[in-house]
Amino acid sequence: MQNILIIGAGRSAVYLIEYLLAEAPSNQWHVTIADSSPDAAQKIVGDNTSATVVTLDATDSEARKGLIAKADLVISMLPAFMHGLVANDCIALRKHLVTPSYISE
Repeated sequence: MQNILIIGAGRSAVYLIEYLLAEAPSNQWHVTIADSSPDAAQKIVGDNTSATVVTLDATDSEARKGLIAKADLVISMLPAFMHGLVANDCIALRKHLVTPSYISE
């Protein structure tokens, strides 16, 4: 089973979460959704056994690294200015990272 970590569950993450949950059983994925206010994500997940929702302050380095260490793929849905924190952790922990936005030079 592959573990996918989504960091940030704001409005733009809803469609991603729904897609991953629909595809999770047939692809043997487990999706962990981490957000500072996880209530909205929990409503989307409901009782789906392919997902776990956790509370995360993305600026908490140790908590963030702990979740990233357990993931095969990390998807950062955080604001663009925070992608660097996640990217540095993913590099250090040798984890794949996807972000839906870019950071200018």
